[in-house]
Amino acid sequence: LLEKTDEVARRLRELKRLETLRGEELAAERKLMDDKKWEARVELKRSLSERLSEIFYSPLKRPAQRLAKFFKGLDGDLYKANIRIAPAHYVALMIGVSLIVSVFAFVLMLLFLPILFALVGGVFAFLLALIFSRTQPKRKAKARVVGVNRVIPYAMRHMATQLSSGIGLPETITSVSRADYGALSEEFDRVIRDMHTGMSTEEALTTMTQRVDSEPLRRAVRQIQRTLRTGGDLAGILHTLADETAFEMRMKLRDYTQSLNMLTMIYMFASAVIPAMLLVMI
Repeated sequence: LLEKTDEVARRLRELKRLETLRGEELAAERKLMDDKKWEARVELKRSLSERLSEIFYSPLKRPAQRLAKFFKGLDGDLYKANIRIAPAHYVALMIGVSLIVSVFAFVLMLLFLPILFALVGGVFAFLLALIFSRTQPKRKAKARVVGVNRVIPYAMRHMATQLSSGIGLPETITSVSRADYGALSEEFDRVIRDMHTGMSTEEALTTMTQRVDSEPLRRAVRQIQRTLRTGGDLAGILHTLADETAFEMRMKLRDYTQSLNMLTMIYMFASAVIPAMLLVMI
């Protein structure tokens, strides 16, 4: 009887050990699957330009590194445009895309033109695509400024409402970064990341104004920094700034509409009145 009891106990211990091993294997498999899902999710969040830059960088590493030194200010333009690609990788992307464009242009022209003209057209297409790619970060940075100026009154009212309800400034900045304000939300998210790396709130906001060439944003940041140093009703100040910025935007829109109306009148005069006068004179 004692031997049977020992045998049963041994088998129970063996079964428990096997269950433990199986549990560890299942946990390892789940962790591996979770890691793969996370990597896939991160990969999907990456832009197409980031993926292409890595593809083109390996075969075009040397010319990309040399041209990156030639293109002065490229790193600053990429930083302002929130394009998270190293300058050398971006130059490799420029060269790769330009080569593809030139090949397509050469093949297309070869169907209708002699080979010499097709070669010249391919070279011209390469240079044109290279210049266009180089100026893309500047255009994107300007488009981001336009987007920031368009939504900043709403964002300032958002911040004022949050501050009026007793929420702190860092939490308010986080709330704006999670809201749907386009480029402005992205910039506020970069402010939060800078603060997490050890920057003070004032330094992070100053860095943002250096990235974004927006006068309304600079005014708002100056008021926030002044209030942080001296104290005051920041919510009321932001409400006032939002109203002033919205009024300036309405005035600019009115001026643009008036100039557009004037151009329309000139076009109508040139297209209708002048031909009629010429017919009468003839």
